[in-house]
Amino acid sequence: MNITVRPERADDHEAIDELVAAAFLAEFGTTTEVALIRTMRERGELIPELALVAELDGAVVGHVAFSEVTLDGHAARGLGLGPVAAAPGLQRTGIGSLLITTGLELAEQDGWRFVVVLGHEDYYPRFGFASAAALGVIGEYGDHAGWMVRALGDRTVPSGHVRYCSSFHD
Repeated sequence: MNITVRPERADDHEAIDELVAAAFLAEFGTTTEVALIRTMRERGELIPELALVAELDGAVVGHVAFSEVTLDGHAARGLGLGPVAAAPGLQRTGIGSLLITTGLELAEQDGWRFVVVLGHEDYYPRFGFASAAALGVIGEYGDHAGWMVRALGDRTVPSGHVRYCSSFHD
């Protein structure tokens, strides 16, 4: 497969909505992530250069979103990863991994310090994520194995209370 990754454009939004709805409905039985991405975009909470799509033969087949998080109520150059989606027929082919890896590399180049994710505890460690609670990072989602954090570059993970952008709370 010849997959290309690039920042999303306004003319991708409908395709992203359809892709995310199909992916999350197939995997988790919900489509609420579509509204989350729309709200982040409308509020300016989606980091534009880190809102990436994967294309195959000109069609959007994957999407990843990153938004800024706060640490102890202050900006700390931290990001929340997600949602990330791949077309249902193309899941487990490396599209999500490519999007995540590219997003993390770009975030590091842009000077972001750390990334948190709420996701599958067997999937995200391959990208360098580790237990957030064990590193002193707490949040609204508890301290279970799916709550993870990763430092970017040679930075260290700061401890404290992480809060996702307002789109996650409304």
